[in-house]
Amino acid sequence: MSIVNAKIRNSRKNKYRKMLSTNEEIFGSRQNIIVSSSQYTAGAILDEGEWFFVENAKDQPFAIDLFNHDFESVDFDSLGKNDFDNIDYLFVYSDNDLFFQNISKARLVSKKSIFRLGENFVYNNNRQEVVINDLPDAIFVPAENRLYFRKLQSITSIFKGIDQLYREATDEEVDSFLDSDFISLQGDYCTASVKTANRKRIALAKKTLDEMDEADKNRIFDYIGDYCPELKTDKEMFKIGTEDEMKMLLFGIEQRFYTTLVGGEKRLANSVIALNS
Repeated sequence: MSIVNAKIRNSRKNKYRKMLSTNEEIFGSRQNIIVSSSQYTAGAILDEGEWFFVENAKDQPFAIDLFNHDFESVDFDSLGKNDFDNIDYLFVYSDNDLFFQNISKARLVSKKSIFRLGENFVYNNNRQEVVINDLPDAIFVPAENRLYFRKLQSITSIFKGIDQLYREATDEEVDSFLDSDFISLQGDYCTASVKTANRKRIALAKKTLDEMDEADKNRIFDYIGDYCPELKTDKEMFKIGTEDEMKMLLFGIEQRFYTTLVGGEKRLANSVIALNS
């Protein structure tokens, strides 16, 4: 049994509505959807069939009250006709899991149409439809207390604050980073020069460096110098005058450089996913 519900936009009371119950599987089973998964790593790129997950989802700042609902007993009011245009997202309760789909305007269809009903065709001059994706945007598994997802940007409107998992550094944070004693700014490169991609990398790099002691930082800086000698100055600093130079420094802090075991070729890992121990 699948129970399809909707969250209504700009509704403080009774914000959830029940749409329908069906014996059909709306998205399929979670076990068939998630082929493999790994803990979320900012900037990582997934292959087909792979999903990210966040542990202890109920305890995260982005957690929503639905994570603690008892769907065996809860009964929302039915979705009314006037609610249709205000659907924010769908959530489907099936096999004790919650499946979420963000609903954009493109997924809400209200127009004249001819559709098939059994063996007949029916005309409707104001048919309202919600288009269901092949895959959900997120899956919450209460038994594991995990939230699974593929694209962070597709669920930021559902789970407020989850974008902090991969946020941009603020101007103040960029200023502070550029003022680090291991950076030698070149030309007119400054905070205003740092674009979105590198701002996100700076937010990650600051966190990485904050968790290191001085010995580990020095090892990282030696490592970066070995792979990017063109960035080094004669004063054990790194020359940063372009976005590409900044990117290489930040990749180095995240230890993205490696040398192949066979052939000894130096490479850059554009995406990294930590292996579970």
